[in-house]
Amino acid sequence: MKLRIEHHTTYSYTWPVLYSIQHVRLTPQQDSSQRILDWKVKTPARQHSARDHYGNTVLTFSVNQQHRELSVLSCGHVEIDELQGGYLPAVSDTLNPLVYTPATGLTGFNDEMKDFASFVTDTHIPFDHRVLTLANAVADRVAYTKGSTTVADSALEAFENGQGVCQDHSHVMLACLRAHGIPARYVSGYFFNPNVEQHDSHAWVEVFDKDRGQWLGVDATHKALVRGNHCRLAVGKDFTGASPVRGIRTGGGQESLEVSVTIQRVD
Repeated sequence: MKLRIEHHTTYSYTWPVLYSIQHVRLTPQQDSSQRILDWKVKTPARQHSARDHYGNTVLTFSVNQQHRELSVLSCGHVEIDELQGGYLPAVSDTLNPLVYTPATGLTGFNDEMKDFASFVTDTHIPFDHRVLTLANAVADRVAYTKGSTTVADSALEAFENGQGVCQDHSHVMLACLRAHGIPARYVSGYFFNPNVEQHDSHAWVEVFDKDRGQWLGVDATHKALVRGNHCRLAVGKDFTGASPVRGIRTGGGQESLEVSVTIQRVD
């Protein structure tokens, strides 16, 4: 499936920003199941491209003059193959999967969460069934509620409050899996729904199946394994390491964010 994706991100400030530096993770991943046909990222200043330690493409730019608005546009075409059973193709990762085992500030857990996910260690149940069952349980426990959380809210907060969005579903999944020593990582990207015109950025989880030596993609928000409708941008231990745009600034006062994503199938 070939997709045309366009992603606008605009920050507006109540006071002039004197200086800002931004790290942009808006370039799709490339492997045998996902290929960039063409892609560009437009930023308000010259950008430097590098790879972070998770293997993500990171574009960094700084604005050294006063500004009240900052915009980033990414767009292009990506070809995505259907995944077999939700498993990504086996590759030689630069990082040991165990890197994704320790909890982070956003994926901490308590005893209740550990008990909630205790069945994930039952080896009598196929691995993908255990992971998908957990995804369904998380989606039922944390009702999808737009605007109920912020990027600073943790898995513990979402689990206790019982509401959140895809980011929170992913953080709760990560916390529950890591509570039992199972490597799992956060994925930022897009989910293509042919029945809507306006899309959003999305988040889901990949869990390492040590018996197969492969990552299994699971989307708790949609209660499904990842197939062919997901476009992967970046991976990390949590949102912090995979956020599409993240940076620091001097000045600016209050900040407001506007994001617009359109996805079209072109084949």
